[in-house]
Amino acid sequence: MGLYLKNILGYQADTASQLLQVWKATVYLTPLIGAYLADAVMGRFWVILVFSIVYMLGMLGITLVNLIPALKPLAGITPPVGMSATRDIFWAFMYLTALGSGGIKPCVSSFGGDQFKEDSPRERKWRSRFFNFFYAVINIGSLVATTVVVGVQESKGYGIGFGIPTIFFGVAIAAFIFGYKLYVRLPVEGSPFTRIWRVCAGAVAKRKMAAPASPTDLYEPPPDAKKNVQFKMPHTHHMQCLDKAAINTGDIYQVSLTEVEETKAFLGIVPLFMCICIYQMAYDPIFTLLPYPGNVMDRRMGSTEIPASSISFANTFGVLFTVAIYDFIVVPITQKMNRPISMTLRIGLGFVIQIMALVSAALIEMARYKLVQSKGLVAKFNAGGATADAMNPAYTEPMSIWWQFIPYFLTGMSEVFTNIGTMELFYTQVSPGMRSLGTSVYLLTVAVGTYMASALNMLVTVASPNDLWVANNPLFGHYDWYFWLNAAILTAGLGAYVTIARGYKEKPVTGAEQAKQAE
Repeated sequence: MGLYLKNILGYQADTASQLLQVWKATVYLTPLIGAYLADAVMGRFWVILVFSIVYMLGMLGITLVNLIPALKPLAGITPPVGMSATRDIFWAFMYLTALGSGGIKPCVSSFGGDQFKEDSPRERKWRSRFFNFFYAVINIGSLVATTVVVGVQESKGYGIGFGIPTIFFGVAIAAFIFGYKLYVRLPVEGSPFTRIWRVCAGAVAKRKMAAPASPTDLYEPPPDAKKNVQFKMPHTHHMQCLDKAAINTGDIYQVSLTEVEETKAFLGIVPLFMCICIYQMAYDPIFTLLPYPGNVMDRRMGSTEIPASSISFANTFGVLFTVAIYDFIVVPITQKMNRPISMTLRIGLGFVIQIMALVSAALIEMARYKLVQSKGLVAKFNAGGATADAMNPAYTEPMSIWWQFIPYFLTGMSEVFTNIGTMELFYTQVSPGMRSLGTSVYLLTVAVGTYMASALNMLVTVASPNDLWVANNPLFGHYDWYFWLNAAILTAGLGAYVTIARGYKEKPVTGAEQAKQAE
């Protein structure tokens, strides 16, 4: 998409990158809306269905922008309605897809997780495997997009290229509706935000009261009583200041012990959330920046020339390879050794691998700039005058784009550890009544991280206006410095994450679950 913005819609490289980062961040911010509606109002099935239709309308609009002659943008050619109007209409539909994503992203994975029984150790293992393969299937779709669809866009035009996924998404909606009677559809539990507020307000209102001697003295409605939530959570000993909210006074601030524990579980993931945002920030440059230098590298594959963005298929290979190794080899071995990998350790391993990806990207860019200088490409380009075009084959750099396979592949590996680990942790460590919210908080890490990446991009641009790091012409600039900067920031983020993760305690299982595990 970055190359489409730059080559077809005519944006400068740094502007295209920033616009794409802001849109991507919005895609991962809107899930808060979908999560609230799913947990409190509509249920996950209906939120997925309604927002899928919204998403498809956005995809259809983007397709039509690239098919209708009056709107259709072409490289170097202004459409009849003007480039400004085409851009405005394009972004309106892009943000419609962002809104549609808000209902799909937080609910699809959590809806899948709902199909497994919480009180069954066997099904919890299946659920963990589900998250692995759910992520793998998403990346198979990405692989098709970066190989087949991008190739169609290059050869047949963006109208047809955007039309293909639009049609297949319509088929996916029909298939989803067809399975309606097969799904487990959990009842809504009311607004989780309201419950969190009531617990915090109750804890403040009762802060001067003496805490009971035993947690069993805290209020918990009997099984046959009317309750705000239908699930039950055991008492934990962290954040004990919140326990006072469950002191039985019968006033307007009265909440149950389960609601207190629900709030504790949610607040417990907040420090991890902040660290994972740093990971998402450092994850972003691999995809938003590497296509620009890739576009002027040697893109030959036999007798054909591949699009620069297609090399990102290596990311999908990294995901699929690592999912298979992790699920079929690493997990069985660690379980036999009775030392399973915790979710927090899994997330931290992804940080380490992503640092390796950024370092590899920086080293590749350093080597590319050395080749540019040794081959005299800068002087040759400057001699071409104002009409010189970096895309001209005369300025193609004698370095294969296949070197970019390494950072893309490593990034795919890191996703399996950090992204899937975070997805599972934020789903399993919150209450059953907050699972869409938990998934949306995972997605929010991507939004916040992407906004941070955009802010870093703008900050670097402002700090070096006369020597841009992310230059529009990749023969110039300092792309390598930008990757080194992100690697350094992520290393600091890893240090913070390790400190926080060492003190994190996973949510205990209930008595029913413990009994089943003992069988």
